[in-house]
Amino acid sequence: MKYNSEALTLGEAMTRRIRHRTFINPDINEVWPVMAENDPVTLVNERGWRLEGRVETQSHDRACLWIQLSSGMGRQLIHHQDGFILDK
Repeated sequence: MKYNSEALTLGEAMTRRIRHRTFINPDINEVWPVMAENDPVTLVNERGWRLEGRVETQSHDRACLWIQLSSGMGRQLIHHQDGFILDK
């Protein structure tokens, strides 16, 4: 096994910059739109995974959405940065 001395220097921090996306204007659908309790909702991600159910509650800043999944599958917390979009 070879040791790569350029990869890490003793005492060097092993960190990676964390990038957060900042949402400035929630009125242009950068967060979940306003939804009422028990509204039907279908979410889908880029891989095609679908979540169907009814809105249980929504956080005050509209960043998080609790949904009761259909067919008695429990409830799911979805953050607006989880990769899901509303399926119309």
